[in-house]
Amino acid sequence: MSADDTQLATFGIPTLADETFQRFRELIYQKTGIHMREGKQILVSNRLRRRLVQLSLSSYEEYYELLTSGRVPQKEIAHFIDAVSTNETYFFREGNHFAALEHTVLPELFRRGRPVKIWSAGCSTGEEVYTLRMVADQAAKASNAREVQIVGTDISTTVIDRARQGIYRDRTLRLVSPTLLAQYFRSSGDGGYQVCEEARRRVEFRVHNLFADPAPDENIDVIFCRNVMIYFDRATQTKLVDGVFARAIAPDGYLFIGHSESLSGFTRAFQYASLSKAPIYRRKKEAAA
Repeated sequence: MSADDTQLATFGIPTLADETFQRFRELIYQKTGIHMREGKQILVSNRLRRRLVQLSLSSYEEYYELLTSGRVPQKEIAHFIDAVSTNETYFFREGNHFAALEHTVLPELFRRGRPVKIWSAGCSTGEEVYTLRMVADQAAKASNAREVQIVGTDISTTVIDRARQGIYRDRTLRLVSPTLLAQYFRSSGDGGYQVCEEARRRVEFRVHNLFADPAPDENIDVIFCRNVMIYFDRATQTKLVDGVFARAIAPDGYLFIGHSESLSGFTRAFQYASLSKAPIYRRKKEAAA
């Protein structure tokens, strides 16, 4: 018996059968668009085990039947989504994105003379959103521009709650300069740091399903969706990029994706923008028309 099996047996819960795992894979895809690969069976079983224990259920099959019965409260669906979502990030991750945003993209957008809107789609626990706040403030100050509006969304209620609290530890703050740390953070009293209240007021967080809920705004100038599409199959990626994002973004708006991702070969709405050697795309003018 493996260590994972032993841990499951401690709670009196049988292991996750192959057939049941396939059913959960389909449910995860249906609810989130996430394509859970074959090799993730142990990961799924470990993440769902806590729900079984908290609900006093004796098997994964029983939990699946509950989720698909039509009688389960929406809150439990949210717990299920929280359990299977992956949320790992840190401040100033993939820094050349933020360099391009501060020194090229935002100065150009400021010249249009209207408020700039940024959407962080799949924002996890908020590090990206607060990084955007810091970078946007610096760019706006340099250009004597208006406030930049920033909204972060994620499908997980748990990570959105954490983002709103804005409390972080040293590991996730390792790329924040001492100057920005002093300006935007306060000690939380337990070895961590909390984003100051003034900065937390100037961002917005929403629980949001990319495929079920409307975009948080229209004519959005910049969309950050980094290291999210790696969990989707190609059909879902196309639906997100050429459907959801193409409709939400402003004409000639910018889409930032993760360094391990590419839109090459499937998007009709966006074209690559050569900025800071980063995977940044721009909405095609003909697509906007």
